[in-house]
Amino acid sequence: MSRAREFIPGVEKALKSRGEPAYRLAQVYNALCSGLVRDWEEATSLPKSLRAALQEEAPAAVLELTRLSRATDGTRKYLFKTHDGHLIETVLIPEKARRTVCISTQVGCPMACKFCATGLLGIKRNLKAREIAEQVFVAARDVWPERISNVVVMGMGEPMLNYKECLLALRVLNDADGFGLAARHIAVSTSGLVEKIRRFADEPEQFHLAISLHTPFEEEREEIMPVASRRSVLELMDAARYYVETTRRKLFFEYTLLAGVNDQPRHVEALAELLDHPLYHLNLLRFNWTDTGYAATPKREAKEFLHYARELGLSATLRPSRGQDIDAACGQLAAKDLRPQRATIPLSR
Repeated sequence: MSRAREFIPGVEKALKSRGEPAYRLAQVYNALCSGLVRDWEEATSLPKSLRAALQEEAPAAVLELTRLSRATDGTRKYLFKTHDGHLIETVLIPEKARRTVCISTQVGCPMACKFCATGLLGIKRNLKAREIAEQVFVAARDVWPERISNVVVMGMGEPMLNYKECLLALRVLNDADGFGLAARHIAVSTSGLVEKIRRFADEPEQFHLAISLHTPFEEEREEIMPVASRRSVLELMDAARYYVETTRRKLFFEYTLLAGVNDQPRHVEALAELLDHPLYHLNLLRFNWTDTGYAATPKREAKEFLHYARELGLSATLRPSRGQDIDAACGQLAAKDLRPQRATIPLSR
């Protein structure tokens, strides 16, 4: 149970202080990750006296769910408060048979991408593995008996700057004795940290990776993504090539279409030259409103961009925006500085 020891060290300490048998740790781990308990009284496999002790020493929930908002398209956004009073947001996207949870790894984000609302917040701290995974547990509990089918690490923060805790959380989500979600149903998005992309490629799990590209041109990328000044596009693509050749898995490139900025035919032509591997896939997304001064490429022009990309041989998709009316779409987390908004609905089991 080494994974459980890493994930819930405070619980293990409480169990040891009471002289509990070793198998109790596995029971507690299962209650959190599979039973989805948020109060130890719900963990009926544990003795009543132990439940009471754990309530005092190591609470089952480390995040407080303060608001749950629902969009007209069924998307849900969860506002959590951490033990030290910070706020983070998580999104659940229902689509046909899929239930995808978009989770956060940091309070705020240090990358300062100019079109992203979270980037305006700056960075407060990294989230612990349990805080990261618990976002999925809450969403899973909310939609029960339907199951979570996918997890994408595309919420608040740059996951590669919280590498250890993020990876531990993903391993718990993937663990057959934990949440039990297949690795290929988990994807991590990065703004393009070259060394961490290479490190991620060498991990044994089959997690997917997405790289935020947003323009193929060096100067433009540095303008909208300050992180780009650290490493060139060519260095980024060297790391991308290492990832696909090491893992033999498809690599996704995220591309937010910004009107008049990165949506011209010359961008498509440069992308066709840059994304020259059969395992590369371009995910296009129209900009979702944030108070950053950018505008979305019109739908017709976005479709023309997609058509031209495919015409030039690119594997590409234009993804729909979900949850815009509750500021839950890509780039919108913290769009209104996490102010209370819209109706609250009860959390169901």
